[in-house]
Amino acid sequence: MFTPELRKRTVFFLLSTAIITLILIIIPSDANIEINLKKIPVLGVDGSQIMPSHHEVHNCYLLNCGLTRISYGIDLEPLLNSEPRLFARPEDLYPLVDRRRVYIDELYVSLERSLFELENLTERALAAKAEVGARVAPGESVRILAMYDGSLIPWSAEKMSGAYLESYLQRFESCLARLAEADVALVGYVSKSRAADLVNCLRSAICPYEVSHCREHCGHLNEEEFPCSSIWPLADRTLYGTVLGLSQRSGVMVSGASVVKSMAENNAISFCYLRSESEVARLEFPTWLFRKKDLFDFALAGTITQVSKGQGYPLALAEAHHLAVIKGPEREKFFDLLGRQMIALGMDRVQPSAKESRKRTGFV
Repeated sequence: MFTPELRKRTVFFLLSTAIITLILIIIPSDANIEINLKKIPVLGVDGSQIMPSHHEVHNCYLLNCGLTRISYGIDLEPLLNSEPRLFARPEDLYPLVDRRRVYIDELYVSLERSLFELENLTERALAAKAEVGARVAPGESVRILAMYDGSLIPWSAEKMSGAYLESYLQRFESCLARLAEADVALVGYVSKSRAADLVNCLRSAICPYEVSHCREHCGHLNEEEFPCSSIWPLADRTLYGTVLGLSQRSGVMVSGASVVKSMAENNAISFCYLRSESEVARLEFPTWLFRKKDLFDFALAGTITQVSKGQGYPLALAEAHHLAVIKGPEREKFFDLLGRQMIALGMDRVQPSAKESRKRTGFV
């Protein structure tokens, strides 16, 4: 039982630890917005999907990738592209995992979509790099910023089988390695992040037990009753919002997620927080980007510029979202076109299930 005196000492210890942590970790660093951004192609990617449903005319799923390329100060045509990809074959719906056929679920589709986006972004960024190289003067180099909507950390991949996780990381890290070799800056932009890496470190620091084993010591308590919950719930961005000035970033840290620990050290996902006029955003990037100081400074400056041009959110990502999103009427049109095509191929009884039909047309 925690007495008022113990709670008082705990709060004091929290404040002391927080001050030390701020000194060691949260030292603000100005993002170098003076970097020459007169010539910069920026690519942004986002995606969406139509989930499989056995109540529709055909059980399948669709991935749609929206990609934009906006160039500043260089003669490179803008690109507004939407690339859909249909998965309808038996091997698509029942992929081979650990030598067994498994039916896909929302988790699987989500992971495949994230890879689809990253692979598309990688190909387009490398193509832009080659195209730019052919248009600039000899000896002149132009850096490219590739922006990914959301977190680069594949959190949900940990829930998949070991064989799938290994295959996923192989494809994932292949993209990172190709971008590293071409010196293309890759940044995942996370708006309104709920991450609490630093806050959890503080909670561990104020834990009164010698070993912070929550299940053993506090398993009988609700989380708000934990001795470390005097700072819960609190997101990292809220904490950083009190210390970061405009265009300042936090220190860079490597994610402690177990899936990140499975990656090569150079590809491990690192992150920092960057304050713009609109918010404190979380930026995620492979560790190799931070180790290339000039390229990292360029990525920060380019991100700030994109947020400014997008009036609070990176312009390239906002446009990619509009290209990627699939609205309700578009989903219905997709299955209608699919049904018409199936009929044209000579298939009969092309119609949704009785359940789906009745949901669309009620009695009243």
